[in-house]
Amino acid sequence: MFENQRPEIEYPCHWSYRIVGTCADTIRALVVTVAGDAEHALEPSNRSSTGKYVSFKLTLFVRDEAHRHEVFHTLSADDSVRHVL
Repeated sequence: MFENQRPEIEYPCHWSYRIVGTCADTIRALVVTVAGDAEHALEPSNRSSTGKYVSFKLTLFVRDEAHRHEVFHTLSADDSVRHVL
């Protein structure tokens, strides 16, 4: 019934991304660059038992859908980032 419907998102709004990567310092620096002057919060989430991977929750104030997608693609393109959800 609702399978093909996209959720209605009202912009601007706060949007959360889960970032999984290999280097916490690199991810922090990337977020500062991506967020720019936009209101945001970066919280450490998990670390793998071997310490190989770290994850963060990024909550960012996005202007519109294009901005939301741009942030996703910029984060995903970085070599230190393995997944963005």
